[in-house]
Amino acid sequence: MSYVVPPSLSAPSAPLLPVADDQHIAAELDVALSTPLTLVVNAQLEIADAEHLSVDLALVIPRSQCRGERPHLAALLDAAQAAVARATRGGTRHQPRRVLTRVAGEPHVIPLFEAA
Repeated sequence: MSYVVPPSLSAPSAPLLPVADDQHIAAELDVALSTPLTLVVNAQLEIADAEHLSVDLALVIPRSQCRGERPHLAALLDAAQAAVARATRGGTRHQPRRVLTRVAGEPHVIPLFEAA
């Protein structure tokens, strides 16, 4: 697990990920790996009790829950929740603030802790 201080991802007003009417993500995400069975999306967890500290996450999404490179919102949220649980050891290690990923190089909030 790596801890980083990403100045561009710590944007306080990053927009929410765009979601299409069919509930698939309506943008090209920062994909780390694409296989016939899974899609792995890069993300970062901002830590609530440590300003400017974040943890790199890998969101593993079943390909069956994707349309091309665009995951269904529920599958992305499930993957984000699992990755946050691993990174925080169920909330015993860090208090999560928000999860961000990149769309076209710009940070976007994955609505895990915000109202979707």
